[in-house]
Amino acid sequence: MQYRCAIIDDEPLALDILESYIQRTSYLKLVKKASELDTIDNLITERKVDVVFLDVNLRGNTRDIIAQFLKKDCVFILVTAYSSREVASLCWKEKRGYLGKPASYKKFVHEMERVIPGIKIAVT
Repeated sequence: MQYRCAIIDDEPLALDILESYIQRTSYLKLVKKASELDTIDNLITERKVDVVFLDVNLRGNTRDIIAQFLKKDCVFILVTAYSSREVASLCWKEKRGYLGKPASYKKFVHEMERVIPGIKIAVT
């Protein structure tokens, strides 16, 4: 099975790194990358994405807005420079992962395997 992904981050370098990790991973396909939450809201509602890599410190969004967004039916992997302790209330739940910036490909693979049971990705 191939998982459809979206990336939401306001840092161009972070977008590029995550895009390259998705491209290296045969089980993943990038559907959309964006710098604003509302650009992928419909994709989630219409079930056109399975996994969203989400920066929790997007300009113009509060923690409350992010927390509401995370209630949507989708797998979320939070990508942030904050420590995991600071975002624990947002991410340590079913179907949620955490990647600290900058994340290695090995850590990326580990989080994918953790949040999607049964998936195994060969690290190349």
